[in-house]
Amino acid sequence: MSFLLTLLLLPLTLLVSPLRLSAQFPDEEAEDSASADSAAADTFNTTERYLREQAEGNVRVPVLPFLRVEGPRPALTRIVFTRDSIEWGHAATLGDLLTQVPGVYLWRGGYIGRPEPVNFQGQGASSVEYFLDGMPYVAAGVDSVAVDPVLISLVFLDRIEVERWPGQLRVHLFTRRNERLAARSRIAIARGDNSFARYDAALERRFTSGFGFTLAGDYLSSPTQAVVGSTYSNTQLWAQGSYHPTRWVGLQYQLIRSAPNRRAFVINDAGVQDTIGPGYKAKRTDAQLRLSLRKELNELGPRADIVYSRTAWDDEDGLDQQIDQLGGLISYRTSRFSLGGSAFHRTRWTPLDARVNAGLNPGGPFSASAELVHLRHFGGRASDYATLAAGLEPLRGLALTGSARLGKVVAAPSIPTAPEQDVKDLQGALGWSRGRLGFQVSYARTSAFSPLGYADFPEVPQIGPSSRTEWITASVRVAPLQWLTLESWYSDPAGDVGPEGIPPTHSITAATIRSKFLREFPSGIFDLKLRLSLESWGTGVIGRDSLGTPIELHGATFLRSLVQVQLDRFYLYWDRTNLGSTDLTYVPGFRIPSYGSNFGVRWEFEN
Repeated sequence: MSFLLTLLLLPLTLLVSPLRLSAQFPDEEAEDSASADSAAADTFNTTERYLREQAEGNVRVPVLPFLRVEGPRPALTRIVFTRDSIEWGHAATLGDLLTQVPGVYLWRGGYIGRPEPVNFQGQGASSVEYFLDGMPYVAAGVDSVAVDPVLISLVFLDRIEVERWPGQLRVHLFTRRNERLAARSRIAIARGDNSFARYDAALERRFTSGFGFTLAGDYLSSPTQAVVGSTYSNTQLWAQGSYHPTRWVGLQYQLIRSAPNRRAFVINDAGVQDTIGPGYKAKRTDAQLRLSLRKELNELGPRADIVYSRTAWDDEDGLDQQIDQLGGLISYRTSRFSLGGSAFHRTRWTPLDARVNAGLNPGGPFSASAELVHLRHFGGRASDYATLAAGLEPLRGLALTGSARLGKVVAAPSIPTAPEQDVKDLQGALGWSRGRLGFQVSYARTSAFSPLGYADFPEVPQIGPSSRTEWITASVRVAPLQWLTLESWYSDPAGDVGPEGIPPTHSITAATIRSKFLREFPSGIFDLKLRLSLESWGTGVIGRDSLGTPIELHGATFLRSLVQVQLDRFYLYWDRTNLGSTDLTYVPGFRIPSYGSNFGVRWEFEN
């Protein structure tokens, strides 16, 4: 680890330190006891170099466009987290960040680094589809059904878009992009209880010749807390190289390497040690090669992309998986209309992934979008469904949207016995958003479904099938003062008996104070954030044991706090969890440590 940090920070030191120091003292000369003619005169003008390097921060260079579904789309169908949202989002992991999406319940398997699979509207392991830079982020390894978002580092991400459909979320993850000629770097250090540690480092550079590179690393070590054993560590590396010979052609290669080492989760039950969560030591590699062609410099006009990606998983128990994907995407977009399609061949579980999408905004308050999906799986099975959305915005800030997901899906293509299931999920939403007040309320109806459980929780091997369910979800944001925001969301299945795997009356409420103290710091260099959040739910059924007996999930309340300060590009934060010191859990047996805290600093540089 020391070698890794040295390797990453050495170029940073060479590029940054001399420039910063020379900028602070551009005209100062130190006295020298040597004679005047004992050394050649220094003809290097540090001030001139500093100004030249600073000017590079205003020079834009071409970058590959985001690979996603293009086109107009109705309001209330997407949530976007920008880099600022990620930095200030009170989230240590991607799972943490996704809890800001109304209706998301995390199966938290302990402290930071333990499993955090998402359950949304009772769909279990098939609740979420993940895409990394436009390519499906395939579940692999010990759990080939559900993706554990903990394994995806937030440090590497620049933007996250969450599409909300009845019964399913689509999470599009986009790695960081440097569209400035100036070099950019970052270091971060965090510590916490019981030797918790996290170290980040990154260096990005672009050149006028069209070449560019990124090197980044993220190391996390999370100790055992509140139980006998549960340690976790992960070293992640990200390398990216790009070449833009012209503004209309781009080539990019990137590799993300993750090495999770998760120990078994061991508890002390009445003096007897019991292992309730498996452990593993593995390596996952996601590589991607992409050629992008476009006619316009903005997102309009025709565009074509050819992409090859490879996912590899190898662990100490001998599990070795390789998944290759090859295909392309084409799209055409105007300000009022878009049409696109993609087709990919995958070497494992799903040989064909084909999609066609369109968006329309003919003018006025109306907009609509649609997508047809055909996934051909091994065993003669197929997922064929359509997603449709249409919305009206009759007044500024007011939106009314309806969406649907219709067809048939296979919940787990990696399980040969997983059948095709019919889906007919519908949703209507009403929203209002202005400066200091915003709210959304939605009604959804999901069809009967048989969800699958999560491999990281063998004590809950199955989730019972659900009947047709109606969902009420509401969220509100109130800012009575410019520096004070109150926000909350609430989700609950209507009826006396809800689906298993997700608790009833689930809500998250937060109060946030954020101020730049402009009277004291008129330049805006200072920023302060104080946040207190409360998550609660009622008693429900988390799933079933090996005999089919329902496992009760007790109602619980968790408190969490954040203190964060920014001074120019220097950040300082302190995060504490489970302030109520409750013994209750998100998943029975997996206790959350009381007052678990970590604090750290981040520092970003240019040139």
